[in-house]
Amino acid sequence: MVSIVRFIGFSFLSLSLTIAACCCSVNKDVKDADVFKLEGTTDTLLFKQAPFQWRVTPRYDYSKVYVTKLFLCQSEYDKEYLGAYKMRDNGSQTVYMTCEQALEAIKGMDALTPGLQKIVYLVGWQYNGHDSKYPAFFEGNMGIKREDDEDPLDSVRWLMEEARNYNTAVSLHINLFDAFDDSPLFEKYVKEDVLARDKDGKYILGDWAYKVSYAAEWEKGLVQERLDSLCALLPVQKAGTIHIDAFHNAVPRPRMVDGRPVIRMESPISPWHGHTAEQDKEAKAKIVGYLDSKGIDVTTEGADMYIGDLSDGWFPMYWHFSSREHALSLSASQACGGDTGGQLRAFCNNVNGEEVFRRAPDLSEAFERFKEGFCKTTLITLYLNNFSRKALIRGEGGKAIGVFENGLRTYLEDGEVDVAKDGNMLAENGNIFMPALWIGNSSVIAFSEKGYSEMTWTVPSGVKISRRAKGWTLEASGRREFKDFKVKGDKVTLSLSPGEMVLITD
Repeated sequence: MVSIVRFIGFSFLSLSLTIAACCCSVNKDVKDADVFKLEGTTDTLLFKQAPFQWRVTPRYDYSKVYVTKLFLCQSEYDKEYLGAYKMRDNGSQTVYMTCEQALEAIKGMDALTPGLQKIVYLVGWQYNGHDSKYPAFFEGNMGIKREDDEDPLDSVRWLMEEARNYNTAVSLHINLFDAFDDSPLFEKYVKEDVLARDKDGKYILGDWAYKVSYAAEWEKGLVQERLDSLCALLPVQKAGTIHIDAFHNAVPRPRMVDGRPVIRMESPISPWHGHTAEQDKEAKAKIVGYLDSKGIDVTTEGADMYIGDLSDGWFPMYWHFSSREHALSLSASQACGGDTGGQLRAFCNNVNGEEVFRRAPDLSEAFERFKEGFCKTTLITLYLNNFSRKALIRGEGGKAIGVFENGLRTYLEDGEVDVAKDGNMLAENGNIFMPALWIGNSSVIAFSEKGYSEMTWTVPSGVKISRRAKGWTLEASGRREFKDFKVKGDKVTLSLSPGEMVLITD
């Protein structure tokens, strides 16, 4: 089926993902991509499970949860620092969503994802908005509060509690690395000598403000104080999860090159303090362990922000999941992500609710964009995550085939994913017929981007849809009965209007 298969060997950290250089000995289950094929030269990268050990106790299986952010408010700033970067607020802000509007978004997402556990991290809930006043995070943002609340933190508490009625845990998006010079804690952090400094003792400016030395702050007990105060202010422990943004292992340092700012990563974080890069990572591990001891999972921005070895389970979920090393050596339940880049989209991808709700002109349009994005990405990923990965076949022009166990295959082209199980299509050309296993093994969700009439789908093995099944059209405003389908054996024939999403369930 694949015209040319070429094998490569590679190794990541302590992992060995070695692939035999022999075309004739390829396991048929990997080589045979059923209905999919790639023309031209390809590389086949085999999955090999790495030794794995959880260093924390995850409260959620993130491979079965939809995780997103909601962007509430941006603190604005003057770009006097290299013409692009932020050192302090300028007093203005842009509010994208209040706490009440955030709850409306959560209600709509829940109606479109019936019964699915969701996690929403709030961005810009503090002070003047996103990236405001760190390392402090002890006051709420007046721009997002409810009208009758005097303290915006009361509005955040209200939102965190109300969202639980809609299968949603609301928690916080925070930053432990940045230190702005207008922060209420800045002078204290200078006095305690926990800000990053170069070998000559000069304070280091990163891409966003000054930087905190994880190791120095941990030794002084200041990060513990910060996190204790945050947990006392807001019910983060009840949510059981938090998102740490920009949890870098090195300082992103900008410099001007040909009139443009260019970032280079510099490690260790604070040469002045004498901590090594390894000690910086160890301090991060202590921070994550401290939150774990409080019953809080830590998710983070990128898969390149790991602690220790790749196979050490500190982070159960990454907002950006573009690491081939993780995807080819760990199962989805051990490491998964939000948005995925490049050919790894053959394994997984998710709709970015943060961008959908921030960029749509109104809530109605946002729900339509979310519905389509969810069905074409997250719905598929939630199904794929139930199957072990076996190989990634990479083709030319960004095309790829994902090979899973039990006859499951995906085909990636131009960022869109088609799916087949045992040779029968489950997703093709914007038409989706996907099991909703979080509901049970007798439910599927169908969606069509352009609509169709009398299309017949084969229910995949492990899922049972009977003639007694009922159908519902799903909308953000609720559901209504859907009858335009019929079931015969393992076949379901239905007609959908453009943009229609239906749940068929026993």
